[in-house]
Amino acid sequence: MGATTLEVRLRWRLVAVMVPALGAIALAAVLVTSRSLQSADDASARAVATGVARTLAAELAEGDAPAEAEHEATRALDPTQARVKISGAHVSPAAPIAATLLALPSGSCASADDFEAGWRGCCVTAHGSTVVAAVRTDTHRAVLRSLIEWMAAAVVLALLGALFASRVALRAPLRALRDLAEWATSSIEGDHAPTPAPAPRDGTVEIEHMARRFDALVGALTESLARERACTAHIAHELRTPLAAMVAELDAAPATDAIRRMRGDAERLARVIDAILVLSTPASVERTGTIVNVADVARKLAPVGWTVEAPDEALVEAEPDLVELALRNLVENASKYAPAAACTVRVSREADRLRVAVIDEGPGVPETARGQMFERYWRDAKGGAGRGLGLALVRAVAERSGGAADARAGSSGAGLDVGFSLGPVLGWNEA
Repeated sequence: MGATTLEVRLRWRLVAVMVPALGAIALAAVLVTSRSLQSADDASARAVATGVARTLAAELAEGDAPAEAEHEATRALDPTQARVKISGAHVSPAAPIAATLLALPSGSCASADDFEAGWRGCCVTAHGSTVVAAVRTDTHRAVLRSLIEWMAAAVVLALLGALFASRVALRAPLRALRDLAEWATSSIEGDHAPTPAPAPRDGTVEIEHMARRFDALVGALTESLARERACTAHIAHELRTPLAAMVAELDAAPATDAIRRMRGDAERLARVIDAILVLSTPASVERTGTIVNVADVARKLAPVGWTVEAPDEALVEAEPDLVELALRNLVENASKYAPAAACTVRVSREADRLRVAVIDEGPGVPETARGQMFERYWRDAKGGAGRGLGLALVRAVAERSGGAADARAGSSGAGLDVGFSLGPVLGWNEA
């Protein structure tokens, strides 16, 4: 399971807390209402039973026959809403009562259903008679069902409202956290200026605390990076002088195989020093004022036997030495890892930018590794040779022109297409 955002986690926590709480409130409301309605039904049934017993006793006291007295005591009742049974009665009830209610002991109540409706009955002994009275509960049951439905709807609406309110309430603190994280990322990565802007703050105590800690951490990292860059640049500059003297001595020496090999090694070392100097300076979009015909650079650096796909002119504002250095690294990279494959140097136009690419039909690189190729010191696991700086230099050169470096699969699905963009395009002439 992948990582989730803090906002999603907080919402799930809110749901986990609110669902039981709202459910408990809804259940309590339903239970209390049910108990209240049942108490009202019990009171109504007892009142009916007591009233019948009182009327029966009054009629008997007036000298009425038992059957006539029982008839008078129950005559006013609506059998669809209330039913009674007098113990030892001489007259059958107008409507039957469920057997479970007839068996109730005196003073107790119970619920029962018959084929018509639901009933609540109570047994009462009063005025010398034992009477079971049952009242209809359909109306109260309907009220209870409606309450359950409304409470369920209220729980859902309350939960949705809480989620919406949490989204609104969390927006500002989460945005402050995102701003802080983006500030830390932009301050540490991307070779930004030695003195980054202060960490963003929003007045929240916890975020203020994090901002101060991040500020101190980023400041320490930036200072350490600046010292490392300064030291690296100083070493590279110091190496240039003796290397230039070595190259001059080699140029003056008789041309032998050993001298030529040493001369090639010296050139590679010079390119490494150039790469170190480029990578040790902060990356920022630079305007040099120099116009470079990238198509000429491609034709100049393409080895014999390679295909060149380029217009007559492809003009951009850039530093010629850096463009040449970056393309040379791509050419050397393809020559090293696909020595027997067909290779192409291509200069193409993508929107308002140029893309300079070296395309080979070699073994290629897995898609998962293409995003890592331009990291410093990354090297293909299949070949440990190399310094791990060539493609990092390509990316640095592209970024100084406001572009980017990327690696793609070859057009046929095999091989590798590695290039970098420059721009904007100042001139394009196919002929």
